[in-house]
Amino acid sequence: MNTLQPKKIFIEKEVVNSSVTQQILSKLPDVTVEYIDDYRSIRIEGSTTDDVFKESKECLAIARKKGGLVKEFRCRDGIIGNTEYFISHGNNCNLDCEYCFLQSYFDNAVPTVFINHDEILTAIKDVLLAAGDKKTVFHAGELCDALAFDDLTGLSRKLIPLFSEYPNARLELRTKTTTIENLLTIPGTNNIVISWTFSPQLIVDAYEHKTPSLEKRVRAAEEVQRAGYNVGICLDPIILCEDWFNNYKAMLEMLFDRLDIARIKFVSLGGFRYLPSLTRVIKERNPKTSLLLGEFVPCVDGKYRYFRPIRVKAYREIGKVIREITRDVKMSLCMETPEVWNGVKDALR
Repeated sequence: MNTLQPKKIFIEKEVVNSSVTQQILSKLPDVTVEYIDDYRSIRIEGSTTDDVFKESKECLAIARKKGGLVKEFRCRDGIIGNTEYFISHGNNCNLDCEYCFLQSYFDNAVPTVFINHDEILTAIKDVLLAAGDKKTVFHAGELCDALAFDDLTGLSRKLIPLFSEYPNARLELRTKTTTIENLLTIPGTNNIVISWTFSPQLIVDAYEHKTPSLEKRVRAAEEVQRAGYNVGICLDPIILCEDWFNNYKAMLEMLFDRLDIARIKFVSLGGFRYLPSLTRVIKERNPKTSLLLGEFVPCVDGKYRYFRPIRVKAYREIGKVIREITRDVKMSLCMETPEVWNGVKDALR
């Protein structure tokens, strides 16, 4: 994959001499650089909301993450979730999915990489040592695609060897990209999962702008499996477009035909959901979008989701497709209510 070529790089003054900063700059020698005090103060001008987002995603910020470097997932009351951790390795990404919650999450949309890797690794070790023999799960990809900038930062080449020393811990690197070159140089271990958000090409074309095609994602997953890695299949968000069932069914049949089922660690299912604050951004950026035309209702955590019977039906039908292919892959729901879990658990067993 070709290295990202931003139009402009913002660099916090305190990290100019970092070896990771210099590594990134050596790969982007001709890009304009602006030195700043704090990445959170970056402001991109534009005549419309869409212009601001598009211009922002043409930039890159290099910064030091202050505060929590490893954070615990906290599900709101009424939502089921396990105790897991996510690694704060960056904010935003260069992709531009219409449904992305990050559009209303940060003060700016500039993709930002945190280069204080030693501090991040130390924070991870602290959690691992405190956990002892307890099984723990870590994610990279919550607030920034896990691999979008990996060819620049090389963070995976530090994370994977660390987790290989802690077999009771699992690291999941979640992505939509095909930036897998670093992974192919490191032996895969059983507790490392490279997971992709897979969507039917119809959904990719309609809503997942600037992302690799479904075919390219599948090829990347095939490659990392051949390199010894486990793969995760994330159907999240599931978007109920016209003829959604046949589109998802065809995609799943292709995935299970081409991927090694023995190296598929899980399939996670999650319906499209959003906070009210995201509605304005989606409508301002894409006035003609059909994304919000479904039958959505407010849920206990303040997010809007498809009406519960619709979600239950979708999860059950997708689960049935998978179970007709294999009974050996674990399935679970992402950010769902106990009522929905109870309505579908027999179909996911």
